[in-house]
Amino acid sequence: MKYEIFIREDQKPAPFYKKAIAEYEKRLSRYCKISYKLVRKEKDWLKLMNPEPGRLAFLVAAGKAELTSEGLSRMMADWEGSGVKKISFLVGPPEEEPRGEIPVLPLSEFTMPAAMTGMILYEQIYRGYRILHNQPYHK
Repeated sequence: MKYEIFIREDQKPAPFYKKAIAEYEKRLSRYCKISYKLVRKEKDWLKLMNPEPGRLAFLVAAGKAELTSEGLSRMMADWEGSGVKKISFLVGPPEEEPRGEIPVLPLSEFTMPAAMTGMILYEQIYRGYRILHNQPYHK
């Protein structure tokens, strides 16, 4: 499975976000391929809003978060068994509105900067894999 996280930011994220993301990329390397990319141009962001065939896409935004870590883990298991090769998560600024056919995946009711939301998404994917493999989350 390949996960792509696109973060819509006009500025470079703070170094501690990059450091945390790098740590989760290292931990996740045993389970999946995962990467992130900063998107600065509006036209590039709009292209991502129209997912290509064979790719599932979700807009990660603030909202009523009804999905638990266990629920995300079950979704991940379903994705792996479905034949989908790529999952894209679009993390926009807090005021980003859903457009088109892309479903919204709310992580929290809190309003957070996109880089922080991206970092938390990495952590939740890691947590999901640990649950899937019946492994403890904490060392």
